[in-house]
This record gives sequence, C-alpha cells and structure tokens, in this order.
Amino acid sequence: MASTEIIPGIHAIRGKFAGEFGFIASYLIISEGEALIIDPGTAGDPGDNIEKSMKEFGLNPKSDLVGIICTHGHPDHAGGAGRLQRNTEAPIMIHGSDADLLRDPSLFLNERLIMDRAQRFSMKLDKGPLRVNYRNLEPDSLLTHGQQIKIGDLLLRVVQTGGHSAGHCVFYEPTQKVLFSGDEVNNFPNDPRKFYVDLTGSIVDKLAALDSLSKLGIEYLLPAHDVPALFGDVRLQFEGARDGIIHLQDTILAHLEARGEADVQQLEFDIQQSRSVPIPTTLEALLVTTIQVTLEGLAEAGLVKDLGKGIWVTI
Repeated sequence: MASTEIIPGIHAIRGKFAGEFGFIASYLIISEGEALIIDPGTAGDPGDNIEKSMKEFGLNPKSDLVGIICTHGHPDHAGGAGRLQRNTEAPIMIHGSDADLLRDPSLFLNERLIMDRAQRFSMKLDKGPLRVNYRNLEPDSLLTHGQQIKIGDLLLRVVQTGGHSAGHCVFYEPTQKVLFSGDEVNNFPNDPRKFYVDLTGSIVDKLAALDSLSKLGIEYLLPAHDVPALFGDVRLQFEGARDGIIHLQDTILAHLEARGEADVQQLEFDIQQSRSVPIPTTLEALLVTTIQVTLEGLAEAGLVKDLGKGIWVTI
C-alpha cells in the first residue's frame, strides 16, 4: 500500500525522506465514495502515490476526488497541486492570503524570506522540498475561517491560524477530534520546539492559535512533517511548540540586551554561536526570517523597538 491508515477513512501518504524536514506527508480522506487531499506535497513527491492510493481503495481519481486543499502556499505543501489537478481535474483550495504563492511561486523566494540575490539563485538550484519548480496556478476557490468542507458524511472546519504564514489554515474534524495541522504546530520532525515562519507570519498569531487549538481536546494531531501524535502525546506537542516560541523570544531579548542594540544578522550570529535554541539548519534564510518576525511580535508587546535601518533595542 502507498498509504498508511491513521483511523478509518483517514490515510497518510508519505513522500521521500527530505533531510531536516523529515518525511513530507499528504493526507487522503475517504468518506462515502468521495475523497479529499490535504497538502499534495511538492511538484514531484508524493506525486503518483496519491493517485495510486486512491485506486487501491477502488476510487477513480478523475471522478471521486472532490478537492485538493492546501494548508498554506509554501512549495512543500502546494507545489504538487497543479500536477494533481491536471491528472484529476479536482478543484484547488487555499486561503486568500497565501493564494499569491500559487499565482506567482517566485514570491516565496522574493518576498516571503529574507534572502540576498546569491541565496535566491542557490535556492533555484536546490533540490530540497522548498525549491520552486512549478508553474503559476489559479486556485479554484479561496478558503475562509469557519468554512465547512464536506467529504461524504464528514465535515472539516477551516481554522485560519496565520502564524506560520498569513494564509495558513488548519482543518478540524470534530467527530473524531482530528486536526490536520500543516506546519502550524510542528514543522520539523521529532522536535516541536524547532520552527520557522515566513515574513507574512506572526508569532503573536501563532501563540494564539496554539492556545486555542490546544483547548479542542484533539486526539489525532496530523502534521505535514512529522509522524502523527495520538491521544496524550498531542498535549505534549502543543506544549513543546509553545515552549519553543517562548524560548526563542526570551533568547532574542537576552542577546539584544547583552549587545545594547543589534540587527537581525547579529542576532542570528549570536543564536548560532550559543546554540541556545533548536533552530532550522537547512536554509539560513529560515532562521533570519523567523528572528525578524519574532522581533515584530516583541515590538507589538512593547518589549523592543526598531531604531530604524533594521537596528533593534530592548525597551
């Protein structure tokens, strides 16, 4: 089988191992002869395994797939949407705040991460899951907070979280208390304290989302880059993710206070040297970008301020 059943009707389709990002997972929901895909993965992976899995369950990908929904627009989640749609004709759904990444994938490198020209060029040659190697797509419909998506006799509730990226959504199935969490709770395997956000994301919104989602009594937490967390382990995942954000905030404040004033690159250097928090190591831009967004969140809380020209101080 190309898929693994989590609970009846919900299957994980795991792609190839992608280094620090672990195994990228798509989720196939089947109910009453209808199917839905959550996060089709990159332009090439898991690829054919999605259609193969459907056929193994006796489904016709061209007639039984009712939708392709993306938790957000990053290449490792939405890059495979176009290929899957060409093969199945199923509609693509994404939140409006991330739809621009489907319409113009180059925006991921040009506007969503802090990168110089050399880094952008290097990313174009990179073969990792964040590479942009797919063409522009127009989503068929835009997701809205509170919307319900019907698959057979199941209903998924759309919850816009907006932490990992402005348009990030998670999908909640209340009957079995299942949460398809994308990258909002954890986006690196084995360590929920390690995370990154893009420049449209918000640490404030990420913390708020973790607090509200943790109160839903989730029994099946299904992320895109880690193995599912079940029952009691779900609470530990939420706690670890929240602790990771608080730890990074505290670390940035400590380094900034020690320097007196600093820019993002200096803070990145301090964090790299001190190894004080779990950090993404695959792509330098992920940490720099996350530090910038965290500073903006600390500024909202009145703990730091921008002196101009990218120089920050504590208050």
